[in-house]
Amino acid sequence: MEGKAGSATTVKKSQKFSIGRLYSAYLKKIETLNIPQKFKKPNLILGCVAALIIVLIYFFLSPSGVDGKIPTYTVKKEKFLVSITESGEIRAKNSISISSPRVRGNLKIIFLVPEGTYVKANDTVVKFDPTEAITALKDAEAKLEISLSDKEKLIANQKSTMTRAESDLKSAELTYELSKLNLEQMKFEAEMKRQEANLQRQRDELSYLKAQQDFKSQKIINQSELNKVDIDVRQRKADLERAKKDLAMLTLTAPAEGLVVYELNWSTGRKMQIGDTPWSGMTILSLPDLSSMESITSVNEVDISKIKKGLNVKIKLDAFQDSVFAGVIGNVASLGKSKDKNGAIKIFEIGVDIKSKSEKLKPGMTTSNKIIINEIPNVLFVPQEAVFEKEGKKVVYVKDGSRFDEKVVETGEKNENHIIITKGIKDGDEVALRDPTIKIEEIKKKDEPNSSVTLPAGK
Repeated sequence: MEGKAGSATTVKKSQKFSIGRLYSAYLKKIETLNIPQKFKKPNLILGCVAALIIVLIYFFLSPSGVDGKIPTYTVKKEKFLVSITESGEIRAKNSISISSPRVRGNLKIIFLVPEGTYVKANDTVVKFDPTEAITALKDAEAKLEISLSDKEKLIANQKSTMTRAESDLKSAELTYELSKLNLEQMKFEAEMKRQEANLQRQRDELSYLKAQQDFKSQKIINQSELNKVDIDVRQRKADLERAKKDLAMLTLTAPAEGLVVYELNWSTGRKMQIGDTPWSGMTILSLPDLSSMESITSVNEVDISKIKKGLNVKIKLDAFQDSVFAGVIGNVASLGKSKDKNGAIKIFEIGVDIKSKSEKLKPGMTTSNKIIINEIPNVLFVPQEAVFEKEGKKVVYVKDGSRFDEKVVETGEKNENHIIITKGIKDGDEVALRDPTIKIEEIKKKDEPNSSVTLPAGK
């Protein structure tokens, strides 16, 4: 106290000495200047000097801890939310997927209905290049025509063959009958002639039997050849029908009404567009059910243990910062996946059900999802930047009039921006958001990159 009093006395003497010298110097200077006499009055001169001295004293002798530019935060006892905020994307919980057709040949998109278009059932949404399909259709038609022509030719040949076979059979039959009659007539002839007639009958009988067998065999052969041609014709017809179906499948229509949303092309890493060549069965676009929406986000493996179904979530659209939607975690992935191709960090996908409905909610919109892990009622908390480490202790600076008092505090849980203070401050205190013991010029100088270069000592 004595040291402080002595210091104050020294300041006062110094101030008196400075004021006297300044006043004397000012009077001498006034006399030398060519100014009107009314401005040389002692009282006016004294008032100006006093005003100048007051400004100097306020500027130089104000308390070192006071800085009018120091931002502050007023402490309040409120509900504290322990939360994690992750970015996400809006999508419909239920949607109809439209995939590329399973057809022969390559696929190339030549038409896509614009994304965001509201389509009705049976509206055309995608078209693929039909060049290969048309070529395949014409080829199938030509092959069917050839197959049908071969069948007609075979049938004609078979008719001709069967006519000859039937004629040969009839001729053999007649010859055999004549042989039998001739043998009957020879019963009164000499033995030699009867034996000769009998042998002839036997030869004609064998020829007749052979003709019968050849006729039956030819019918079987003809039927086999005809069956083979019929199989070929049926195959060609099936190929033609498939070619027609493939050509028709190159035009995709909407099975129901809905809003068009393009899907990701895994080959290119971007959304589908005209000119892409998707493989068969790849999803091209979807028609989401806008009556039930969700936000898909992911959580780092470090925090996944804190996440469970049923936790409340505050969802904010990046495009509409003033809109906040209530949500609840509906599902949590049981398996993690890499955050990027070469990264070791694992993330887990989270599905957040959006409770409310709004025309602002559109599939593909990016979101900020604040997952509420815990709610602690009626506690004091401050921004994290208001707490400082000093000599191994945590302190805050509480404003007291024109200065800031350092207070040692104890802290509790924290979220992304704030931290609970369990001891050291009270409701209504105003705390500094930067260290008031360090002048702003020093902070700026500390933040500036060091432009000086130290050269090595010469030999």
